[in-house]
Amino acid sequence: MAEPIRIGTVKFLNAWPLTHGLDGRDGVTVRSAPPSALAEMFKRGEVDVALAPSIDYFRLAAGHGERARAGGATGFVALPVAAIGSRGAVGSALLFGFTESDGLRRVVLDPASHSSNALARIIVARRFGGRVHFVMPEDTGVAATRPPDAEVLIGDEALVAERPEAKWVLDLGEEWERLVHLPFVYAFWVARVDGPLEVLVELLSAARDAGLAAREQLAARAARELGIPAETAERYLTERVRYEFGAKERSGVRAFYRMAVEEGLAPEGVRLRMAPAGRGEGP
Repeated sequence: MAEPIRIGTVKFLNAWPLTHGLDGRDGVTVRSAPPSALAEMFKRGEVDVALAPSIDYFRLAAGHGERARAGGATGFVALPVAAIGSRGAVGSALLFGFTESDGLRRVVLDPASHSSNALARIIVARRFGGRVHFVMPEDTGVAATRPPDAEVLIGDEALVAERPEAKWVLDLGEEWERLVHLPFVYAFWVARVDGPLEVLVELLSAARDAGLAAREQLAARAARELGIPAETAERYLTERVRYEFGAKERSGVRAFYRMAVEEGLAPEGVRLRMAPAGRGEGP
């Protein structure tokens, strides 16, 4: 009997249209985790394909290069199926500010995020400048007794978050579009180059097509299971999140990588490597 295909995905609503119908399917196992955990699952060999944060693709690929020079290891490719992205405001990647912008000194990042945290650091550096410290909640120490100057919040919680004490709120997707005039890609499907790429593309393309057609039903499910108002969830899935992974989205990924390198957030010398396009080419 063939081994099941092991799929790693994020637990958030925005991924539901890309994995629709996969859970419980014969020959497939699906594991959900925070975005920040997927790269480690790849490294441990626990998944064959993952909806990985875009910043982690470059970190994985760079790690492969080092291992290959030491004696081999498979590389990683992006699948031309779909991505989780936005063109403008997304609503689920937010930076809440609790002090005036010229007093920004300490930003608490979201432990579930890698790409949005990196994006926040890029936006802060280019919009505010100055010396800003970025910390995780567990690293705040004594400073935890007072509110941070700003806080990154992502995912389903961000969609319904209320921070009445915030003096300002930035939607990171909107800020990126203003900065670069390209889509931002938070995550895309990543697989090992020696994996069953054609099978993966066919499987994930079918799930994508079914999921995009079922977004209204998925929004109703989000209202029942996540407590997100159905109209909010439907607008999010149909208007805010973009699932294309075409030429403009890939240009956005490359621009993000270049800026991440400039900020010391990604290793140099890595390129976006795409698996061959096939019948599963994204919408």
